Amino acid sequence: MDNVTLGFSAALLMGLAFGAGPCNITCLPYLGPVFLGQQNNTIRTSWKTIVPFSFGRLTGYTILGTIAGSFGLAATKWVEEGIAAQVLGIATIFVGLYLLFGAFAKTKSCAANHMNEKQDEHKITFTKNNNHQEKKSTLYLTFSLFSMGTGMALNPCIPLVTILTVAASMATPLDGARLGIAFGLGAVVIPTLFFAFAVAYFSQQIKEHLNQWGRKLEKLSGFMLISLGTMTALGWVQV
Repeated sequence: MDNVTLGFSAALLMGLAFGAGPCNITCLPYLGPVFLGQQNNTIRTSWKTIVPFSFGRLTGYTILGTIAGSFGLAATKWVEEGIAAQVLGIATIFVGLYLLFGAFAKTKSCAANHMNEKQDEHKITFTKNNNHQEKKSTLYLTFSLFSMGTGMALNPCIPLVTILTVAASMATPLDGARLGIAFGLGAVVIPTLFFAFAVAYFSQQIKEHLNQWGRKLEKLSGFMLISLGTMTALGWVQV
């Protein structure tokens, strides 16, 4: 394939076409439970979930493009068959654990807060510790979502294989990275909007109608992600 037949714009359009269809279907089983399992995840706060995941995907596409440009298409096959499923699976398990243990932690937090209502000093100490734990949990979730997105990208689809083939023919890491970035930008735009508005909205509606089952919904979402992540890491689910 002539490397001048596929430039930045063409790679971007291929990413847009992929992101408008198959990508949403592929990402939904992994991201859907995340939106459903977080009680405070609304349309206004959905960026905290979708941005790390999308940035992880963009990073993954860039890595694959760079590898293809540096070492050829065979190297990307090694990445796909060697660590891609494991990265996605393990990251998904981590997100599931976050939701699962978060639900238990909130239950204990409410109980502890109730016990300290009449003890101001203890209540202040408890609030500070709770804020510290919340920051650590946020960083944990952000990194896990980023890793999940990276793992998703490391499982090349047919359009991406075309991009990687061209990158391999260029035989330069810079050109490979450029094509990977172009495809990645196109691939994440529509899913980002779809999940940030449509999925976040419907998840919010479901949570409002099932408000009395909030904690159980969080736990169920956590168990779903842990199961899906385990099956992905073992190769039982192909992305």
